Amino acid sequence: MIDLAKKEFYKKSNFHIFTVVDFVKMGYFLYSKAEHHLKNIQVIEEFPCIREFGHERYGNIRPTSLQLHYNKGIEFCYVKKGRYDWQVEDRQYSVYPGQAFVTCPWELHGSSKGVVDLGEIYWLIITPEEFTDKGKFHLGDWSSFSKEQEEIIGGILAENTNPIFNRGSVFEKIIVALETEVTNQKLGYKNRVNSLIEEIILEAVRAIQSRELEAERETQWIDQLEKMLCDNISRKWSIDDMASAFGLGTTSFNDKVKRLTGYTPSSFLINLRVNQAKELLTNSDLSLTGIALECGFYSSQHFSSTFLKRTGITPSQHRKNVAT
Repeated sequence: MIDLAKKEFYKKSNFHIFTVVDFVKMGYFLYSKAEHHLKNIQVIEEFPCIREFGHERYGNIRPTSLQLHYNKGIEFCYVKKGRYDWQVEDRQYSVYPGQAFVTCPWELHGSSKGVVDLGEIYWLIITPEEFTDKGKFHLGDWSSFSKEQEEIIGGILAENTNPIFNRGSVFEKIIVALETEVTNQKLGYKNRVNSLIEEIILEAVRAIQSRELEAERETQWIDQLEKMLCDNISRKWSIDDMASAFGLGTTSFNDKVKRLTGYTPSSFLINLRVNQAKELLTNSDLSLTGIALECGFYSSQHFSSTFLKRTGITPSQHRKNVAT
């Protein structure tokens, strides 16, 4: 855990350490209202919500180039090239090309090594007029979001627990378009910039919602699988039988169960059999042979050896422990 004294230090510290030479070698552009060592950084005054906006290529590792820090806003970052070892609060992540991440103002983040890794990234830091870890959110009077929409957006961003987006290319497209508008400043660019800022926020929120919906669907899928097997626990299930019941091929079914449970289908089924056996050992007078057959084991010997392997004690010991 990071103590409060360190958090205060991070809040005061400057997180990007640039030199003019560094920027010439690695840079494409940088607009910022934050403090930097780099001179003559452009500031986008007409867009108060844009605190920092950059696109850079890093061709060499520079010590202390990126410390753990807080932002005065919401940061969106897209990795174009390279791999970035990233820390958000106490969790470590590896961010790869094509991925993006988002962090909130109260989330300590950056490189745990204190350096920017080799590669190429885009980033955008947006400062809402109000945004708290309780979900209060107001982008600004310039925004077209309604109060109800802002309540939803604030809640979703504040409650998000996974900062990484695997399909980050949509963020790249928006940021590239934003770069074009800010750089060229053609007719209507201010309206377009405001629209793009709203768009990137919406894409982040929708990605989080989609991920949560997908997680819910996957949980329901595992629940359905578990119910099917438990309702027919004595059946001699084959992997083909299980896969066929869900309209999947054996390989796809195997991969999905392993991804969602951490177990192969066979091992997942054995766990269910053992759990069912525990229930019967506790709440029934069935013999060990009867429980073995009821739970789909081939024999009482198979039941005893599997139970011992999975629980560390024999079925008889389990029943005795429960009775005492």
